[in-house]
Formats: sequence, structure tokens, C-alpha cells
Amino acid sequence: MNEPILKSHWERFTSHIDLDTTQATNLLLPFTKEPIEQLILLSEGCANTNYKVTFKNNRQPIVIRIYVREKSALHLELGIHKLVESIIPAPRHLYTDDSCSSYSHPYAIMEWVDGTLMREVILVNDKNAISQCAFDAGIYLNKLRQIKFSKGGFFQENMKIRPFDHDEQYLPYVTTLLQDSTVKESLGSNLHSAVQTLAIKNAHILPNDNDANLTHSDYDPANMLVKKIKGEWKIAAILDWEFAYAGTYLLDIGLMLRYSDKLPACYEKSFIDGIQHDGFHLPPNWKKQAKLMDILCLLQLACYNPSNERPRMNRDVISLIADTVNNWDSF
Repeated sequence: MNEPILKSHWERFTSHIDLDTTQATNLLLPFTKEPIEQLILLSEGCANTNYKVTFKNNRQPIVIRIYVREKSALHLELGIHKLVESIIPAPRHLYTDDSCSSYSHPYAIMEWVDGTLMREVILVNDKNAISQCAFDAGIYLNKLRQIKFSKGGFFQENMKIRPFDHDEQYLPYVTTLLQDSTVKESLGSNLHSAVQTLAIKNAHILPNDNDANLTHSDYDPANMLVKKIKGEWKIAAILDWEFAYAGTYLLDIGLMLRYSDKLPACYEKSFIDGIQHDGFHLPPNWKKQAKLMDILCLLQLACYNPSNERPRMNRDVISLIADTVNNWDSF
């Protein structure tokens, strides 16, 4: 694993929000007046800003999460966390404020979960640790798969689902992305043509939009905290739910397996074993279906991340798309 993988080298979408101790103290006032010992920027992630806060009286640490991308993201994460709180491990919201009256961004005070990013454990290349982490990720994806909705779509502020418009469905949306000038330039003519052909030819194998479950939509080792418990690696928390929607679990499989060909074979095998552990069987074309969904996500990333703004991300995204096209027949 000499080349950068698992988004470890991607540029951020926005700069971190600078926060000093005085500002942090003011944000914490509705929750606690305890004096801060240390304010630590958590550098992972590509959009929002997170700070770990420790206190002088040895109170449990907390996290200040500042929502940079969209104001509605805080409300959505709150709704999702309530939906999964007894099913999926996720940090609790201890206090939230999306009014932007006392601070320029929505923010949350969240439970600090002790753990290590799964990505960091994987990059050590211990196959036993990789297998244990991936298996547990599969277990929890299967739990997400079982949170069903009557139709696919996006969550509104009241957690009701707005069904997909025609243009938001798979093939129309992929077609729109492929018409974007940034995407065309990034792909080049040959790869652009190959992706278009592949998407049109195979779109029919995707499930119906009405076969919908809770989809994390950023389900990968960079958004999972793991911890060793009684000698085995277990997921301690799944993070960053702001893109969750009612869709297909195949998207989350595609995201989780995006770099699987660059990882030991036990990573994919253990992940799939975890999904099927309780007797569920993936459909025969599951891998092609998952790769199709990931192509949509990668094209979206290429659209919003041109090479002149985020060259490392753009280069990696295009390489991943090319890998999918070139290896399609082996899936």
C-alpha cells in the first residue's frame, strides 16, 4: 500500500474554521461553564470542522462540531441519529444550535468517542485487524439495510422523504454529470465514452427506487472509529451522517469497496461475510450494482472538484473510475 488510498491525501473542500479557547468557551456556555484545558483540532474529514475539548476538572471530553457546508446538515444528522440510536453506534448530540444567532455557523456539542479511525488501522496492513474491522462494518451495513422506507428520496427537515425527481434518478443524473464540462475535461474523450456506454448498458440491473433503506452515503473507513475490545477490533462509532438518504445499501457497499483492489483480499471478503452473517444473501450482480452506484458518486466528485482546485482528489477520482471501467468484466 505505497500509493495514497482511502481519501488520506484528498484536499479539503473548505478550510478549517479557526476557533480559540475564548470562542470555544462561549459556544460551550449553554452546556457547561467548566474551564477548558485543551482545544484540539481534529484534522480528518474534508468539509466540517471538529474540535476535541478537554476540561481542567477531568470531566469527559466532548467534541465541538461546526457545520460548514450546509445549515440543514445539523438538523439532518440529529434526525438520523435518533433513527439509528438503538441500532448503530454513533456519537450523541449533547447540545445543538442551528440558529446562527450567537455564532456564524450551526454547531453541535457531541459526545467524545474514544477510538481510532478504521482507515489508520487498515493502513498498518495487519490482515487480522483489517478482517475484524471490515467484518464489523459489514454487520452494521446489514443493520442499515434493514431500516426500510416506502420510497427512495431525500430527507427533508421533518425527516419526511421527498421522492427523487426524474432528473435525480440514476441514469438521468449520470447523463447530466457526463455532460458537465469539468467532468468531460477530467475524464478525457476515451474514458468519457467508455463510462457513458457502461452506464447506459447496465443501468437496468439497479434496484427500483422504491426498494429503499437508510443509506449512509459516505460509508467508508475514514468515517468509522474502531476500538480493540477483548482482543478484537470493533466499530465504536460511525460518523458523518449529513449525506444520508433513503436509497440502496448497494451504494454503501460501493463506497466501502472503492479501494478494495488496493487492499488485502481479506478486506472485501470479511466485509461481505459481515453483511451476509445473519443469513441475508446479496443478489448475483451485487458487485456490478455497487460499482455502478459508486461511479455516480465519483462523477459527482469530479464535477465539484476540478483538477485546478483539488488536483490530488480529482486525479484519484478519475483513476478510480478508470479502474472500474477496465475491470468491469471481472466483477
